[in-house]
Amino acid sequence: MGAEGQKTDKLHKGRSDRLRDSRCYEFNNSGYSIIELIIVLAIIAIIISTVFYSIILVFSANAKSCANNIQRSIGDCKVTTMGKSAAYMELYRDADQNVYTRMWVMDSGSYVRSDPQKVGTSRVYVAYTPEGGVETELLAGDRIEIRFDRASGGFAGNIYEKLHVQGGSKKYEIVLTKFTGKSEVNPVP
Repeated sequence: MGAEGQKTDKLHKGRSDRLRDSRCYEFNNSGYSIIELIIVLAIIAIIISTVFYSIILVFSANAKSCANNIQRSIGDCKVTTMGKSAAYMELYRDADQNVYTRMWVMDSGSYVRSDPQKVGTSRVYVAYTPEGGVETELLAGDRIEIRFDRASGGFAGNIYEKLHVQGGSKKYEIVLTKFTGKSEVNPVP
């Protein structure tokens, strides 16, 4: 056999070795196993639950932020009333269902309104409980006034026991202490 014959024989021998080796690694590609299906379903369930939990956290954060902003506005109104002159705070919903606070300050014998402060979105439930009354939702166009007595620092006028703020699964109460004019945000279980 000449050099050319040996070369051809090696080529054929190399191909047959490769074919034999590739047959050793053949797989059965007839479909998915039950284990693979369970793993895929578990991953999908984890992703869905994470997204759902994130959405709940976003709405809950809106409620907490709204409650804290309302409490801050109440505190600012009390400081203004005790320091400068008569003032009161207004809590209301506009036509787009957003929640706002606005302070009215006495200046030269009449009340002058400040710029409104947006404290909550339309996704947040806000309600109030008048002294001795029941919880009433703050609807579009509704307004409540929170006033302070300059002499004592306590609440005056229409007295509210609590303000309620809820978003997602979280609910907060702003407890208003009548005689001291103090407000405190508490989570409701």
